[in-house]
Amino acid sequence: VLSYLASLDGATTDIEIQQKAPQLTIFLLTSVSCFLFALLLPFLNSSRSPLCRRSKIVLPSITLLTIFILMAMFDGNTIENHGSYNRAVFVIVFFPLLFTCGAIYLSMQLASLSTILLTVISVLGTTLLLRFGSIQSGWPLGLHELSLSNLEDISCRIHTPLLNWHDLIPYRGQTFWTGSTECPKQKRFARLVHPTSKTQPNHLVVDWCDQPNIKITVPPNVKDFDYKIPPKEAEFQGIVLDNSVEYNVPTEEAKKGVEISAEAQSIVVDCGVHRNVLVQVVRDDKIVKRVQQYFEKTPAHATKPIKPPFSPVFPASLNKEDRLNVELIYIDALSRAHFSRRFPKTVELLNTASTPRANRKTPKNTQYNKLDNTTLYQFFRYHAHEVTTGGNTLAMYTGYKVTTRRPTIWDKYQEHGYVTSWATNLCENWDWAYQPAKATRESRFDHHLVAPFCLPEAHPMPEPYGIWNGPYSIRRRCLAGRETGEYVFEYTNEFKKAYSDLPQFSISSFIDAHEGTGDVVKLLDDDLHSYLLNHPNLNNTIIFLVSDHGLHMGLWWLLQWRSVVLEHRLPLWMMFVPNWFTEKYPNIKESLLHNEQALVTSADMHHTLENLVEWPRKPPPVAQSSFSVLS
Repeated sequence: VLSYLASLDGATTDIEIQQKAPQLTIFLLTSVSCFLFALLLPFLNSSRSPLCRRSKIVLPSITLLTIFILMAMFDGNTIENHGSYNRAVFVIVFFPLLFTCGAIYLSMQLASLSTILLTVISVLGTTLLLRFGSIQSGWPLGLHELSLSNLEDISCRIHTPLLNWHDLIPYRGQTFWTGSTECPKQKRFARLVHPTSKTQPNHLVVDWCDQPNIKITVPPNVKDFDYKIPPKEAEFQGIVLDNSVEYNVPTEEAKKGVEISAEAQSIVVDCGVHRNVLVQVVRDDKIVKRVQQYFEKTPAHATKPIKPPFSPVFPASLNKEDRLNVELIYIDALSRAHFSRRFPKTVELLNTASTPRANRKTPKNTQYNKLDNTTLYQFFRYHAHEVTTGGNTLAMYTGYKVTTRRPTIWDKYQEHGYVTSWATNLCENWDWAYQPAKATRESRFDHHLVAPFCLPEAHPMPEPYGIWNGPYSIRRRCLAGRETGEYVFEYTNEFKKAYSDLPQFSISSFIDAHEGTGDVVKLLDDDLHSYLLNHPNLNNTIIFLVSDHGLHMGLWWLLQWRSVVLEHRLPLWMMFVPNWFTEKYPNIKESLLHNEQALVTSADMHHTLENLVEWPRKPPPVAQSSFSVLS
């Protein structure tokens, strides 16, 4: 009990909790060992006396009751009070050991203890050796048969860890007990009908409902929120829910169509126990006018358009202004190595599409043609700045450290004739953290999707960050029968359709990897695979597939072993670049290939984004060591 209480010691900063992690792990594992010994002790006595038989019931019952009370008393979800995470690690370690010891005890009835222990050690040792042997070679590998390389001219050398712990437990090895990975199915009964004009409101049409009325809830458009003081996370959810508009519509009327405000980014439709959530992006004439005014400026004030050569595959895919679209697909807490583990369909797609058609082992698939017109670059030494998201993404989006707030990269894209969008499946007002100190708006994006993920189903109140439900849970993340990530990709696609003739800057942000087991993010694989496979404009878009840091939760992170620390410090950064672009600017291709093995950070990513916003002009130099991977 004392060891478990000691393992609950909290911290006030991310650095402090990281420093305490090994010590807290020792206390937690000590408590596991003590409780396990207390459970097994009565069974080690071979006496058949009545007292001994009663002790085999009473003492284990008292031990289990004590464990249950401890688990129930401490259930915090923060670094100050992290009882729920201690509970998860305790359960994951304790019960497999208990079942193993139980099996050994039953086997002792048939064989001697020494024989059983020798057998268990032999089987376990052989299994571990085979497992480590099969996974070690894959850790440094990337796509296209490339890998993390320590060439003679590379000063930052990163060696493959001796034991690759993240790969040791296979997929679902830690979450086999959490139930199905499928969201509970919901009948699809509502849809949005798009008018001929992109600027006219959509109409909601209900195809089926067995109730006399349907309830329509329209969450607020958060980009219109004005704050003098930024709200805390819990307050933000309350503001979103309080500003949601609800009204009932007769079902027969809804079947004919109900006009939905163009300002709404999402719509919740309820028919009895059935719920559908829909997302929309309606073209805004004010935004279009702003972009048009930018391009009406004199050439001295506007970026010179760059025109790619004619593409037989995409003869009509280029924007009206022939500008490169820039897109970030951001997955929080995902390392490069873990992307390869948990996104097998996407990895297979990228590897297959990058292979010349004549050499493909799989049958030809014309759907792969889109990816054939781009090249994927991967940055093996992309290094995290800090332990958690704040400092890494602040450098990514502003180019500065945590203590300094500067104009964001999306502000710069807006100023240079781009339409901007941010969709995230986490109910937090992250945009505020990156804005200049005197900013008064919640969002500076043209379109912003976050409100539906503040619904209690996706963000349970009052404890949204538990391990069983919510955005940090070790189970699926569902909203109205669909993975929350599906809505983000759908919204980004709607954004692309609405402004298909204008330059676009978009961020699609996902929280799916932010949990302790590393398993949940695999549920995003199908959606990412489909999104890339069906992307409408790869020939004129540069895509950043990125993260801020690797996994910093769970059992392995507590142990702070070398492979775990390395993966945390080496997050994902890949870039899709149109082939015509690197053919027209061969120095760009040379720089990208060189920088695949160079030491880069999120500050360098920011400088690369700055480089693109004014291309072909280079942005002004910065008084830091950062650089653009394009130069």
